[in-house]
Amino acid sequence: MKTKKRNWKLLIFALLFLFVLLSGSVVYAATSSKIKFCDYGGVRRTFMIIGILINLVKIVVPLILIITAMIAFSKTILSGKTEDFKGSLMQVVKQLIAGLIIFFLPTLLDFVFDTLVTDYDPSGFTVCTNCMFEPDKCTIPDKDPEVYTGD
Repeated sequence: MKTKKRNWKLLIFALLFLFVLLSGSVVYAATSSKIKFCDYGGVRRTFMIIGILINLVKIVVPLILIITAMIAFSKTILSGKTEDFKGSLMQVVKQLIAGLIIFFLPTLLDFVFDTLVTDYDPSGFTVCTNCMFEPDKCTIPDKDPEVYTGD
């Protein structure tokens, strides 16, 4: 029982850490002065690759969870032990919930970024988040912008 409780605490901690880490990036990018971080092609490519990886994980991990849950559940049914049925069913439900969370987490993060960044975005960080959450709509500039130093 302690391991399950510890796993939930670890999952919640990881999600909170990810949220703080990502929201900290938004604040830092929004307070940068003259350099528009997301106008550089290399930065946009990086966020586009991250977005492709997020989409891949968003599809593959829930499928793996659902397939393993179905295999475990079918083994329980085929074994004929009725006392294992309830535990196996609970495991399937937990894996389905985990799969749904993994599937909808990028959408939730996209909503949070759109809400936080759209109101105040002098640095153009919205371009980076669009490249990360919608990599097929990301445009890469041919040339990096000139950096104005004020001299």
